[in-house]
Amino acid sequence: MWELLRRNPKFISGAVVLGVIVMFGVIGPMFTRDPTYRRLPISQPPNNDFILGTTGQGQDVFAQLCTGIRNSLIVGLLSGGLGTLIAILFGALGAYKGGLTDEISNFITNIVMVFPVFQALIILAYVLESRSLILVGLLIAATGWPWAARCIRSQVLSLKEREFINLARMSGMRSIETAVKEVLPNMFAYILMVFVLLSGGAIIAEAGISMLGLGPDPNNNVTLGSMLYNCMNYYSPYSRWTYLWWWYLPPGIVLTMLLSSTFVMHAGMDEVFNPRLRRV
Repeated sequence: MWELLRRNPKFISGAVVLGVIVMFGVIGPMFTRDPTYRRLPISQPPNNDFILGTTGQGQDVFAQLCTGIRNSLIVGLLSGGLGTLIAILFGALGAYKGGLTDEISNFITNIVMVFPVFQALIILAYVLESRSLILVGLLIAATGWPWAARCIRSQVLSLKEREFINLARMSGMRSIETAVKEVLPNMFAYILMVFVLLSGGAIIAEAGISMLGLGPDPNNNVTLGSMLYNCMNYYSPYSRWTYLWWWYLPPGIVLTMLLSSTFVMHAGMDEVFNPRLRRV
């Protein structure tokens, strides 16, 4: 399957686009100016000195873009990784153990699933005056895992009835040991797909709450969402933010490319790891 994945055009195209964006986020901040430093002239279009021009406060847009990509990726990876772990805990272990454990896990998952997640994020972000990248990532992870837990649960309920699981039980392996050594390794590909989707969704969620001014402190933690927030809230008697296309288009394009590449990669992985689609 991994050989098929390396030859899947959807996965390869999505991975290439995502890799280029990650490269800008990892390497770019090492070679760019201070993204928060304000200089003159302000609101300059792209030129020889500033590749993407300057903001309404005189900050380098390209430097902000590279730093914003890095910080948004930090939020996405942290939230995606933690959300995947929570989904495994409530979806896989509960379903495999069964009985009261499964009922409690399923009950908690259903409560969080019907909870108004985005509204909860807005309220939590408003209540917490000091918001760092880590805190925002934790908030998104704590509210974005239920759908993944339900999907993982259904997969585990199917796997636990397979013959190799029965053989593991007959050999004397404990339930938790069987789940960790036999069930989860056979779900690695599916868990990887869940991680990709949770990470992409976390980046979009962070951009959404940041555009409302409730994300990480935009003065200290530049993200793609905070760039859009600062642009939309910029007022000047000389120029409106709608004319500063070099300020809001780059983060908007990068967010679109990030989300698109994530879903294209997921579609390619689904074609390979899903037995029905793989046969087609």
